[in-house]
Amino acid sequence: MKKTGYFVSGIVGLGLLGGIALASDIELDDKKKDLEIKSSIQVKDDISESKEMSLAKIDAFEVCKLVKNHVAGKIMNINLENDEGNLVYHLEVIKDNGQNLELVVDAGNGKVLHEQIDTKDKEDENDHEKA
Repeated sequence: MKKTGYFVSGIVGLGLLGGIALASDIELDDKKKDLEIKSSIQVKDDISESKEMSLAKIDAFEVCKLVKNHVAGKIMNINLENDEGNLVYHLEVIKDNGQNLELVVDAGNGKVLHEQIDTKDKEDENDHEKA
Protein backbone atom coordinates (compact mmCIF):
# COMPACT_ATOMS: atom_id res chain seq x y z
CA MET A 1 0.00 0.00 0.00
CA LYS A 2 1.51 3.28 -1.11
CA LYS A 3 0.92 6.09 1.32
CA THR A 4 1.83 9.71 1.22
CA GLY A 5 0.87 12.22 3.81
CA TYR A 6 1.45 15.76 4.81
CA PHE A 7 1.33 17.74 7.98
CA VAL A 8 -1.54 20.18 8.09
CA SER A 9 -0.13 23.41 9.43
CA GLY A 10 -2.20 25.90 11.30
CA ILE A 11 -4.66 23.42 12.76
CA VAL A 12 -2.75 23.19 16.01
CA GLY A 13 -3.17 26.95 16.50
CA LEU A 14 -6.89 26.62 15.96
CA GLY A 15 -7.15 23.98 18.64
CA LEU A 16 -8.39 21.31 16.25
CA LEU A 17 -5.33 19.15 16.68
CA GLY A 18 -3.90 18.28 20.04
CA GLY A 19 -0.65 16.77 18.84
CA ILE A 20 1.24 15.38 15.92
CA ALA A 21 1.93 11.73 15.26
CA LEU A 22 2.46 9.43 12.36
CA ALA A 23 -0.67 8.07 10.78
CA SER A 24 -1.63 4.58 11.83
CA ASP A 25 -2.27 2.01 9.15
CA ILE A 26 -5.87 0.90 8.99
CA GLU A 27 -5.55 -2.34 7.10
CA LEU A 28 -7.85 -4.73 8.90
CA ASP A 29 -11.53 -4.61 9.68
CA ASP A 30 -13.17 -6.29 12.67
CA LYS A 31 -13.12 -9.67 10.90
CA LYS A 32 -9.31 -9.45 10.42
CA LYS A 33 -9.42 -9.40 6.62
CA ASP A 34 -8.05 -6.72 4.34
CA LEU A 35 -10.13 -3.58 4.47
CA GLU A 36 -11.26 -2.25 1.10
CA ILE A 37 -11.76 1.48 0.95
CA LYS A 38 -13.36 3.14 -2.08
CA SER A 39 -13.35 6.93 -2.13
CA SER A 40 -15.04 9.29 -4.55
CA ILE A 41 -11.61 10.41 -5.83
CA GLN A 42 -9.49 7.80 -7.56
CA VAL A 43 -5.81 8.63 -8.16
CA LYS A 44 -2.74 6.99 -9.64
CA ASP A 45 -0.15 5.52 -7.30
CA ASP A 46 2.64 7.76 -8.53
CA ILE A 47 1.07 11.22 -8.18
CA SER A 48 2.78 13.88 -6.11
CA GLU A 49 1.61 15.14 -2.72
CA SER A 50 0.89 18.58 -4.20
CA LYS A 51 -1.30 16.99 -6.89
CA GLU A 52 -3.13 15.00 -4.20
CA MET A 53 -3.78 18.21 -2.29
CA SER A 54 -5.13 19.91 -5.41
CA LEU A 55 -7.47 16.99 -6.14
CA ALA A 56 -8.97 16.87 -2.63
CA LYS A 57 -12.37 18.59 -2.78
CA ILE A 58 -12.44 19.25 0.95
CA ASP A 59 -9.52 20.44 3.01
CA ALA A 60 -8.31 19.29 6.41
CA PHE A 61 -10.16 22.10 8.21
CA GLU A 62 -13.49 20.91 6.75
CA VAL A 63 -12.66 17.31 7.63
CA CYS A 64 -11.97 18.35 11.23
CA LYS A 65 -15.35 20.10 11.42
CA LEU A 66 -17.12 17.03 10.02
CA VAL A 67 -15.33 14.69 12.42
CA LYS A 68 -16.09 16.95 15.40
CA ASN A 69 -19.79 16.62 14.48
CA HIS A 70 -19.41 12.84 14.06
CA VAL A 71 -17.60 11.98 17.31
CA ALA A 72 -16.87 13.77 20.57
CA GLY A 73 -13.15 13.83 21.14
CA LYS A 74 -9.81 15.39 20.33
CA ILE A 75 -8.25 15.05 16.88
CA MET A 76 -4.65 14.06 17.40
CA ASN A 77 -3.53 13.45 13.84
CA ILE A 78 -4.72 13.99 10.27
CA ASN A 79 -3.05 13.01 6.99
CA LEU A 80 -4.16 13.16 3.36
CA GLU A 81 -3.17 9.86 1.79
CA ASN A 82 -3.27 7.91 -1.42
CA ASP A 83 -4.63 4.64 -0.05
CA GLU A 84 -4.28 2.15 -2.92
CA GLY A 85 -5.59 4.67 -5.44
CA ASN A 86 -8.21 6.22 -3.14
CA LEU A 87 -7.69 9.78 -1.90
CA VAL A 88 -8.64 9.83 1.78
CA TYR A 89 -7.85 11.48 5.09
CA HIS A 90 -6.64 9.23 7.90
CA LEU A 91 -7.37 10.60 11.37
CA GLU A 92 -6.59 9.55 14.90
CA VAL A 93 -9.07 10.75 17.51
CA ILE A 94 -9.04 10.31 21.27
CA LYS A 95 -12.69 10.08 22.20
CA ASP A 96 -13.99 11.78 25.33
CA ASN A 97 -14.23 8.34 26.97
CA GLY A 98 -10.48 7.81 26.40
CA GLN A 99 -10.73 5.35 23.51
CA ASN A 100 -8.47 5.81 20.49
CA LEU A 101 -10.48 5.92 17.27
CA GLU A 102 -9.04 5.65 13.78
CA LEU A 103 -11.10 7.16 10.96
CA VAL A 104 -10.85 7.13 7.18
CA VAL A 105 -12.67 10.04 5.52
CA ASP A 106 -13.31 10.50 1.80
CA ALA A 107 -11.33 13.52 0.53
CA GLY A 108 -14.03 14.19 -2.05
CA ASN A 109 -17.24 14.28 -0.06
CA GLY A 110 -16.28 14.07 3.63
CA LYS A 111 -18.03 10.76 4.16
CA VAL A 112 -16.60 8.54 6.91
CA LEU A 113 -15.57 5.40 5.03
CA HIS A 114 -14.26 3.45 8.00
CA GLU A 115 -13.88 3.81 11.75
CA GLN A 116 -12.19 1.47 14.15
CA ILE A 117 -11.42 1.53 17.85
CA ASP A 118 -7.65 1.16 18.19
CA THR A 119 -6.94 -1.46 20.84
CA LYS A 120 -3.20 -1.71 20.07
CA ASP A 121 -2.34 1.27 22.27
CA LYS A 122 -3.97 -0.27 25.34
CA GLU A 123 -2.21 -3.58 24.70
CA ASP A 124 1.10 -1.75 24.29
CA GLU A 125 0.53 0.10 27.58
CA ASN A 126 -0.18 -3.20 29.34
CA ASP A 127 3.03 -4.68 27.90
CA HIS A 128 5.06 -1.73 29.22
CA GLU A 129 3.46 -2.02 32.66
CA LYS A 130 4.36 -5.74 32.85
CA ALA A 131 7.99 -5.13 31.90
